[in-house]
Amino acid sequence: MLDELFSIWPHVIAMAGICLTAAFTIWNGGGSYAAPAVTVALAHLLFRWAGGQWYYRRAKRQNPTFWMNFFIISALTSGTAWGASITLLLRGTSPSDRYLILTIACVIIQSATARAFMAPLPLIGQTCILIVQIVGVSLYHGDWIIAPAAILFAGFQLGHMRSLIRFRLRQLQVEAEKDALLQEIARTNEELRLANERLQKTALTDVLTGLFNRRALDRYMEANDPRQNAELLPYSVILFDVDHFKPFNDTYGHQAGDACLAAIGAALRAMPLPPGHMVARYGGEEFVMILPRTDAAAALTLAETIREKLSTLEIPVPEASARITVSLGVSSFGPGSTDTPLRLVRRADTALYRAKQLGRNRVEQEDAAATTIDA
Repeated sequence: MLDELFSIWPHVIAMAGICLTAAFTIWNGGGSYAAPAVTVALAHLLFRWAGGQWYYRRAKRQNPTFWMNFFIISALTSGTAWGASITLLLRGTSPSDRYLILTIACVIIQSATARAFMAPLPLIGQTCILIVQIVGVSLYHGDWIIAPAAILFAGFQLGHMRSLIRFRLRQLQVEAEKDALLQEIARTNEELRLANERLQKTALTDVLTGLFNRRALDRYMEANDPRQNAELLPYSVILFDVDHFKPFNDTYGHQAGDACLAAIGAALRAMPLPPGHMVARYGGEEFVMILPRTDAAAALTLAETIREKLSTLEIPVPEASARITVSLGVSSFGPGSTDTPLRLVRRADTALYRAKQLGRNRVEQEDAAATTIDA
């Protein structure tokens, strides 16, 4: 809006009208004040041009309120300058020339009317200053026709300005309501997106341990099947559970058992795992770790790290703390294998069962002849 208000072209057109009218009055033998009228108009044009250049070069460095106040001053200056030019032209001219001059004044007022919806008060003030000067000089010369005609025209234009302003205000109100509605829709969509994310996270997360649940595990293994993507090989699985968990529950109570599982979940979540690896609660006191791009040696080392870390946990129990141990089974396959992740989990379960048979608190690999790590 300010860009348009500071445009120089309406003033250039008004200047051209003043110059043509001055030339016409001189041609008809009048125009004794034509030169001062053109001088005032030219000085005003230069003032508005300089103000516009200042605005376009520095608008980003000042706030809009500053420039709006500057425009108010400029608009009132324009009304005074154009009024002075018109009144100078009216002096010493014939009655027929006065009607031409009044026409130019009407054009200037019409230009202000067309932009009144952008800055109502400054442009109405500009129009009133111009009209007062025209009416004053007309009455001074005893011209009782131009004065009432100018007043009637001004009244008509002010009414037209009022209609434009009311229309613009309604338009702005509609735009504001539309923007508010769009913001509300955007806010609602964002809330829905966050709610869906929370719901999805809840649906795929085990509430007690904070790890992924069985549903998330199934999705992960389906999406990360090495038969579909050979870059995932070698592929390993670690399956483990808490040793003597039922006696632990019977001794300390189910709340202590829940605290035990929650502590294990927190410890596993805190472990630095490479991107793409997954830890999930497999069921009850069982946990599983899926390790794409991990060979058997790395998986065995990681399994031993898990065993040692979990054995140091202090589990809060009534009036004391307790420690637990875990048994782990590891299974792996390398490039060229056609096994599925689910089959690998089953083989890790076999290794876990062997770890239980051999005394618990140990890591066993799927192959009975493979390396075994004891506590």
